[in-house]
Amino acid sequence: MKQKKYPAPRFPSFPSCTWERLLFFAKFHFALIVLLGLTTSLRAQNDPVQFQAQYEVDGQTLTPYGTALLDYKTGKFQEALDALNRADQGILTQHDDRFIILKSRILTELKRYDEGEKLLRARLTPTGPLEVQLALGDLLLRKRSFDRAAKYYSLALQAKPDDPDITLKLVYARIGVSNLVEAGQYASHLKPLDPKNPYDDHASYYFAKAALAQATGKTQEADDDIQAARTIYGITVTNRYLKTYLEVFASSEKTPASDMKPPPLIKPAPDNSKP
Repeated sequence: MKQKKYPAPRFPSFPSCTWERLLFFAKFHFALIVLLGLTTSLRAQNDPVQFQAQYEVDGQTLTPYGTALLDYKTGKFQEALDALNRADQGILTQHDDRFIILKSRILTELKRYDEGEKLLRARLTPTGPLEVQLALGDLLLRKRSFDRAAKYYSLALQAKPDDPDITLKLVYARIGVSNLVEAGQYASHLKPLDPKNPYDDHASYYFAKAALAQATGKTQEADDDIQAARTIYGITVTNRYLKTYLEVFASSEKTPASDMKPPPLIKPAPDNSKP
């Protein structure tokens, strides 16, 4: 029986001439570059900070955002702003509220309030975002624009009605315009530490009491409330709240107390157990 012959498979022919080979490789590399560019662009939209240039800090690789955050937390505010400006390549400002909020907080520390406010207002919508509303409230509180700060804290409280820290800042804002009645109403919604929830680290109740006492000239009561917060929550949490308390009220001219001198930041007691 005669065996049937099948045609041999045909494969794409590889260019034989040198110039044809060069053209083939050029097209291949161009397509590869385009594909990689599209992939990087899509990933950058999802995480715009991740794909910025990186820097070495104490042996750790940080993005400019990470470097700025580290400088901000260590009080190097101008260095932090410079790092963010290096990171600002148009992507972050369009897609990442973290960048905007951090930059506004740095500008606040540098007392460049108008620049920070303009930055935040550009991100603001009628419904939020919540973090931007809070950042704008914090900036205006530091600027001592208490009524305007209260407006944005009130909007944020609508989104998180049980948040004790937002409520505390509304207490501060109302005391700032000597509206102690309304400040007291907000403070009445705050609760002391619940024994059933020992991991709660919100000292808002005690600092609201301290602020109201300070505003009415009862400085000893204010000191006692802050010391109570220290006993319950520890030094780290207390100092975090005390920082805002001092910033807002240490030199306030709007409160009735004539000799407002809040206690200094609490420092850990020296450890005498070591030789």
